[in-house]
Amino acid sequence: MIEKWVKDITEEVFGEQPFKLGDIIKHPDGRNVKIINGQYWGTYGFSNFWYWKEVFKSGKLGIEECGYGWR
Repeated sequence: MIEKWVKDITEEVFGEQPFKLGDIIKHPDGRNVKIINGQYWGTYGFSNFWYWKEVFKSGKLGIEECGYGWR
């Protein structure tokens, strides 16, 4: 388990969780993407690793992609 003080210090520097599951956000490359999985905090520490799918104008979702959070 991660101690609260560790989270507090880390979030003071990096900010609070930037995304949550289901959010539709603007990817740095300009596309709208839907967060489908991932986490800001892992079991043993800072993670900020996410999975997303592009959201097309039709509402359909593209292929699954993943990477570290950009916020």
